Amino acid sequence: MSQAVLKSLLAALAVFSPVSILHAQENDDGQNENHVTVGVGFLDQHTPFNSASTQTLPIPFISIKQGAYYFEGAETGFHLATDMAGLTPSLDLFVAARSPLGQDRRKLSADVGARISLDTKLGKLSGEFRHDITDKFNGSEIIARYSYPVSSGRFTVIPAVQASWLDRKAANYMYGVTADQRARMIRKARRVILPVAPITDEALNLGGDITMAVQLNDRLTLIAVVGGAYLDKSIQRSAAIDQKWEAQSGLGLTYRF
Repeated sequence: MSQAVLKSLLAALAVFSPVSILHAQENDDGQNENHVTVGVGFLDQHTPFNSASTQTLPIPFISIKQGAYYFEGAETGFHLATDMAGLTPSLDLFVAARSPLGQDRRKLSADVGARISLDTKLGKLSGEFRHDITDKFNGSEIIARYSYPVSSGRFTVIPAVQASWLDRKAANYMYGVTADQRARMIRKARRVILPVAPITDEALNLGGDITMAVQLNDRLTLIAVVGGAYLDKSIQRSAAIDQKWEAQSGLGLTYRF
């Protein structure tokens, strides 16, 4: 596998937080137990950049849970949870891959983070902090998320809303266009050459997603994810941006050992 293809696959995995897929699997019977799950799927990305076309990327998927340790998509760490009279508080300590959207903008980095969640009969509320540890941009992100799973037989649907605050460095890494990236577009004779356009302020993006899972049998699960976000005005002001929103959708099949 070439380095370019590997980077594209890792970037696709990094687009969606594995939280919704992980929760979809946990709502299947027996998925709270230790398991190894593999799968394959496709991800469609609609980026907010000028004249950017939708990109479709393959996604290999691996999920491992052994005690408190988990590996899910592009995130790995420890999940600690306890039951308290109908409430389930939990803590995730993790390392996760990160990559900006958009052709010729893909850079890979990694964040370290912590996620505090509270699972109740009224849904799941979580707060998350993550910070770059690769010295690529040295920025931080804070995410607040609420989801409400609904299950009926073998079918589970999880609608969710979230707010994501990025400091200036993180916003520029995710949505800014550098001189090196512009030079790469020129070198590859892209149809659209984006201008050099740094993001100079912090950003608050508001969005949501819907995860749907159908347990076909004891081992096979079909999973679909659709999500999007409305971009902060500090991002919309960029000369490289012509959309107020970004969106992704994915479809995959997983096999549980």
